[in-house]
Amino acid sequence: MNAVAPNATAPDAIALNATVLKNARPEVEAWLGEFVERNGGFVGSVHLSEAAEVGEIVLVASYNLPVPVRNGTAVIPIGKGMAGTAAQRRAPVAISDFQTDTTGVAVRAGRAAGATGSLTLPVFDPTDGTRLLAVVGLGFTGRRDFTTEETTKYAEDATTVLTVL
Repeated sequence: MNAVAPNATAPDAIALNATVLKNARPEVEAWLGEFVERNGGFVGSVHLSEAAEVGEIVLVASYNLPVPVRNGTAVIPIGKGMAGTAAQRRAPVAISDFQTDTTGVAVRAGRAAGATGSLTLPVFDPTDGTRLLAVVGLGFTGRRDFTTEETTKYAEDATTVLTVL
């Protein structure tokens, strides 16, 4: 069964795909909404490694992402896009202007989310700092040059996702 995006009004609105619906975690989505809002963001996402095949991360929550972006980011190979790159590098990935980025990290289809300044933050198991649990994405409407201090602050806050995993 496919669900239509909650804010969709047209009868031909794009439906969420089965993978997005199967992996949805409402408790993580509630946490994500609070995370994005308290950090002044516009969009957000949470991908988990536990529900995925080896070499992938799976979307379990999104905030303000258009349905086509959710469908397109349902399963991300490690090393692809911002979330996959953060998982591969095991470090935050920041892009000042997602809309004009030419590094190859920002995937063209993701531009439909409308974010400009974007940051993805890997979250690790607190008892095993080598085990990736999640990648939290946070996007802003304006261009952002993220400082080390800002990135550290957002990364620390991103670890609070562990309270709902």
